[in-house]
Amino acid sequence: MELRKRIQREAEIPTASMADIAFLLIIFFMVSTVFSNEMGLQIILPEKGGVVKVKSKNIAKVYIDKDGSVRINGEPVRLGDIANLARQMLAENDKLIFSIKTNPDAKYDYLIRVFDQLRLANAERISFAPSGGK
Repeated sequence: MELRKRIQREAEIPTASMADIAFLLIIFFMVSTVFSNEMGLQIILPEKGGVVKVKSKNIAKVYIDKDGSVRINGEPVRLGDIANLARQMLAENDKLIFSIKTNPDAKYDYLIRVFDQLRLANAERISFAPSGGK
């Protein structure tokens, strides 16, 4: 009696449909991903039009140094006191516009903190002056 030798087959994973599966997974994740909408600064920009002249007495110049120190009309102000000072200034002149100017090396966080303080004081007219020198 003669015994047959068994032929051993090697295990193989079929890879013909791997590309299809990969593309299906990519499409699935693209369709099912939820993108969060980040809320930025709520600023209403003026309409495009002519230049409006503003009297210098109606402008409060706010300058932010690179170390985060703040000056309003040249006077140093602590960050926590900005809202109270802005309220007083608005009580005296309700047409006041706060013009914020930052040092080019200042952190963005400083600008946001000052802006938040002005908004706490119910300041509605806030402008951002181009950065540069004092």
